[in-house]
Amino acid sequence: MKIKNTLVVYTKLKNLAEKQTLQVVEKTLKKYNVSYIISKRESLNKKLFQNKDFIIAVGGDGTFLRASHFIFDTTPILGVNSNPKSKEGFFMSAAKKDFDKKFNKIINNSFKIKKLNRLEAYLDNKKIPELALNEFYISSKKEYHTARYYLTIRGQRERQKSSGIIISTAAGSYAWMKSAGGKQLPLNSDKFEYIVREPYCGRISAKCGLVNGILDKDKKIIVEFELGDGMLIADSLSVEHTFKAKEKVTVRMSNKPLHSVSF
Repeated sequence: MKIKNTLVVYTKLKNLAEKQTLQVVEKTLKKYNVSYIISKRESLNKKLFQNKDFIIAVGGDGTFLRASHFIFDTTPILGVNSNPKSKEGFFMSAAKKDFDKKFNKIINNSFKIKKLNRLEAYLDNKKIPELALNEFYISSKKEYHTARYYLTIRGQRERQKSSGIIISTAAGSYAWMKSAGGKQLPLNSDKFEYIVREPYCGRISAKCGLVNGILDKDKKIIVEFELGDGMLIADSLSVEHTFKAKEKVTVRMSNKPLHSVSF
């Protein structure tokens, strides 16, 4: 693969191991005469991603997820775990010890592209900017308040009270969804999953028929708050998008998967 312009995204360097990992990445890029710019994940913007043919996320899964929110085409992204002793690194395919070797494989087209499906969301008819690689979370604006809403899936509409709804991709089924009691999906699955957090099934509330499930790629989930303000967020680290009661929140599968480098 011929790489001309690369963006290196990194998280705040907290120790020597993380500093050394970033140094190895930069040293390797210089070794192969690859032009690059570098940015902290907190400083990312659309302009930084323009005219880039390769993205490297150095840090943990949060850095990888944040970088993914700015990629809407087939630009490949490589995750580099900056500290395997303290970072889970689910999305990370390289580390300090093997980055040079694996980057050489990329240069020589000896790598794979793993297409990771993502979700898109709309507030009424307005699409929010981020695509969720793990999940969208919908809750009351103040999470400790009970969310009161109507949930519509496959034409079935149900009045509910709960702590919120997690709507997850296959990749996300290994993260928060798994911790919440959801099912793990094959990583290449084009299905998506939802789970209602702590549903309240009282005398006048729903019978809790729509509390969890796996949906085909052509389905969608619609949430309409009965009262109070709600909040929608992608991957727990993007902008919090607030909405009013009666506004419809729609979540469905995106046709723009993320192209993640693997070996």
